[in-house]
Amino acid sequence: MNKLFMLALTLLFVIPCLGQEKVTLKSRVVDSKTRNDVPGVTVQLLSSDSTVIETLVANNHWTRDDQEGYSSIFQFDVPRVKANYIIRASYLGYKTSYVNISIGDLRKREYLRELPPVVLRPDSKMLQEVNVVGSKVKFYHKGDTVVYNADAFVLAEGSMLDALVRQMPGVEIKKDGRIYHNGQFVENLLLNGKDFFRGNQEVMLENLPSYTVKQVKIYDKYGKNSEFLGRKREDDKAYVMDVNLKKEYSIGLLANLEGGAGTKDRYLGRLFAMRYTDHSRITFYGNVNNLNDNRKPGRDSDWNPVDMPKGDNREKLGGLDYAVSDRNQKFDLNGNVQVSHSNQEVITNTDRVNFLQKGNTFDYERQKETVKNFHLTAINQLYLVFNNKVNLLLKPVFQYDKFDRYSNYISGTFSSMQYDVSREMLDNIYAVGSENLIRQSLINRYKKEGLGKGYQMAGSFNAVSTIKLKGSSDYINLIGQVSYDKRKEDLFNKYAVHYGDDPQVQNSGNQYFRNHPDRNFFYQLGAAYNFRLSQAVELSMYYGFGHRDKKRHSSLYLLDQLDGAEEESSSSIGWLPSVAEYERTKDRSNSYVSQYTEDAHSLIPSITWDKDTEHGNWSAQAKLGIVPTRQKLAYERGEVDTTIVRNTVLLTFPFTRLSYWVKNHTKGFQLLFKATPKLPDLLNMVNIQDATDPMNVKVGNSSLKNEMSYDVNLLFNSMNIARQRSQSLRLGYTYRANALAMGYSYDAHTGVRKYRADNVNGNWNASASYSFEQPLDKMKRLAFGTWTRVEYVNSVDLIGNTDGTDYQASRSSVQTTLLDETLKLDYKVGSSSTMGVKVSAAWRNVDGKAMDFDHINAVDFNYGATASFNLPWHIQVGTDLTMYSRRGYEGSSMNTDDLLWNARLSYTMLKGKLTWMLDGFDILGNLNNITRVVNAQGRTETFVNALPRYAILHVAYHFNVKPKKH
Repeated sequence: MNKLFMLALTLLFVIPCLGQEKVTLKSRVVDSKTRNDVPGVTVQLLSSDSTVIETLVANNHWTRDDQEGYSSIFQFDVPRVKANYIIRASYLGYKTSYVNISIGDLRKREYLRELPPVVLRPDSKMLQEVNVVGSKVKFYHKGDTVVYNADAFVLAEGSMLDALVRQMPGVEIKKDGRIYHNGQFVENLLLNGKDFFRGNQEVMLENLPSYTVKQVKIYDKYGKNSEFLGRKREDDKAYVMDVNLKKEYSIGLLANLEGGAGTKDRYLGRLFAMRYTDHSRITFYGNVNNLNDNRKPGRDSDWNPVDMPKGDNREKLGGLDYAVSDRNQKFDLNGNVQVSHSNQEVITNTDRVNFLQKGNTFDYERQKETVKNFHLTAINQLYLVFNNKVNLLLKPVFQYDKFDRYSNYISGTFSSMQYDVSREMLDNIYAVGSENLIRQSLINRYKKEGLGKGYQMAGSFNAVSTIKLKGSSDYINLIGQVSYDKRKEDLFNKYAVHYGDDPQVQNSGNQYFRNHPDRNFFYQLGAAYNFRLSQAVELSMYYGFGHRDKKRHSSLYLLDQLDGAEEESSSSIGWLPSVAEYERTKDRSNSYVSQYTEDAHSLIPSITWDKDTEHGNWSAQAKLGIVPTRQKLAYERGEVDTTIVRNTVLLTFPFTRLSYWVKNHTKGFQLLFKATPKLPDLLNMVNIQDATDPMNVKVGNSSLKNEMSYDVNLLFNSMNIARQRSQSLRLGYTYRANALAMGYSYDAHTGVRKYRADNVNGNWNASASYSFEQPLDKMKRLAFGTWTRVEYVNSVDLIGNTDGTDYQASRSSVQTTLLDETLKLDYKVGSSSTMGVKVSAAWRNVDGKAMDFDHINAVDFNYGATASFNLPWHIQVGTDLTMYSRRGYEGSSMNTDDLLWNARLSYTMLKGKLTWMLDGFDILGNLNNITRVVNAQGRTETFVNALPRYAILHVAYHFNVKPKKH
């Protein structure tokens, strides 16, 4: 195996060097007056006798983009010999320009020569404007870019960008907001080629009106460093979705206002405003609502009743985003500030079956929780270029979070299944006259009241610089990072535990946790030397050093030991006497001070290979990380005063890739591999017993090992522009060696769980997915799509029974086989109406080796229709009707049929500027608030308060102001 690896590595070095060595001539075409790029220029390389050697179009999208996402950078590869050339540039509306080039002595490893810009002067003869009308195909290829034509999609009035993106063939928005295109993760969402609220793409998806969008492009974007170096850097590449605005919205002021009110006191308000110029942008958005819902009537999506929002949530959001750059692209400043405040009330009823070797137990939990959160984040970024030899990127980040939460919890654990268990029944189970039969199977009852307040403040500063080395294509990267955060947390916890049918409280307490000071400091310095071995091969060696210092104080005070603790005022949760009084109640055996330090040296060699052939492009990259790491934990807790030092060398493959794409980028594949180590938390290695929660005791394990996760993914993509066909195949495999798991042993007599971190092997999963979309008729009105996924998951946990105080757990494994199929058929009626039907089914087979494990062989399926019609008098109707069904589960309560009907009626006036919308959700009232989950440890059924059925009337007004022409 090692010999094969060395042979492959040798070939990777040697083969690209066998051909004739060449040098790359790189330049750009600019307007003589504005100095802006002129994309689309025809550029020819001529010999000294004016013979044409090569012709190309300077239309390069991977550099820093203008509003269309393209620049005029071009390059020619010529032999590494002394020669004279002529560059000829021509473009409609400009005079043809000629530039003489002389190639003299080249340094040994000089593979790139940057030339002065080619300047085009406007032609005095003005040509008559010509309008070109094309057919509205949904997507096409432009180079290696997939371009979606927004006008080809039928959208409901008032739709935002997310409605457009969800309709684009090959594109999928996951439930957590992540975007995938043909199975490949879209890393960033751009607006006119530039970052927009980076890190929070939901802002653009949910606030940018779809009517403003001209095109949506998807491509590999190479960043500022690639542009600066004049070549594509694989570590500077991101797979992006670039939203291009229509011309009338690209310069001037754009604003969209929306407000509405509905049944059950539902409301929403939204403001989005953006001012745009050629080289600057400022955007503001605000949103207030209590909908806690992202459903849209008449839309086809993968929404399922299990995705129903949880709780009653009132939310306020706001943000400001800005960007400014100079015309010569030597300066770029951008950033954003976002603020949010939420107030949520969640009522949760959970029924759980615990799969145990000595017989199952049954938990019934009832909880009410209120949570208030405030969040502020500010991200700024400054990019500078000095003399075209050095660049600098500075990025300060600040974040502040404040929380205030209260919870009231009660639970009962039984040795047999119970029915109609309510909070009142659990609360009164020991009352006189209550049924003795229920108490006979009772293992424990646990009542708990909690209160928590605190904040977290964090800041970081990153600096990255690239320095070109004179006389070669080599360069140096320098990086520096520093971050600091601190957290203050005060928690109060009152509890009472009963065991069996004894009405006397066996364990109770009134606790105050003072978790501060809590500080975390980190810095990292690193440098990389990048060596250009040939035109196709580049080597890199990175060294970095990182240091982390974390210090935390956690003090527990037993407030029930205060004098007069029985009095109502002093026993209420959150009440504190003077510091001197409660300091006397400190529980030193459960209070601790910890200081953790970590020093890591990173040595990362890498190799990149990029080769253009007659038919396409081969590309490969491999990185090996060698990371000697020293961990140290100084820990004091009661009589425990210990120091743990752990030295380890981590081996990691952070990124290994092999890919091939045909020249027009319509077909290709990617093979990806990575191996990621994970260090255990040293706190879990301290030999202590943490009984601050009497029902959930934690013990240490000093023998924890590193975890290693291996991931392999193979992705095939194919697109046929003529047939508008899009298809992809993805194969994946993940294995976790020495997976860090939190196992537990269960005392069936008391219901106490004892948790311990441990390593376990056997966790792996394999998956395959295939998608296909294509119109079926010549007019491309009838479109068919299918999505297939099969997955096998082997989950291993540690679970056991104990009759004493010792931790005893053994392997418990569950095997899950999943087969998921979705079929969809859409028909476009005229130019502005659509109809569609969809069938989806997910079969799941769950089997476990526990003695009392209930085998599951079940299927969840849904089928339904969507429609959107434009009617006379500017009226539009959108609706969706779907039946959600479940079969094969134990018990009739889990085998359900829920018919869901949503609808929207909209009316547009004032030449399209004002839109009235009436939305109805779950019109038939069939949805419930129950979700069900099965894993290796048990089966859980959860009820959460939600509002699936409501109606809301809202109105949206939009306008744009264009700058006056001079």
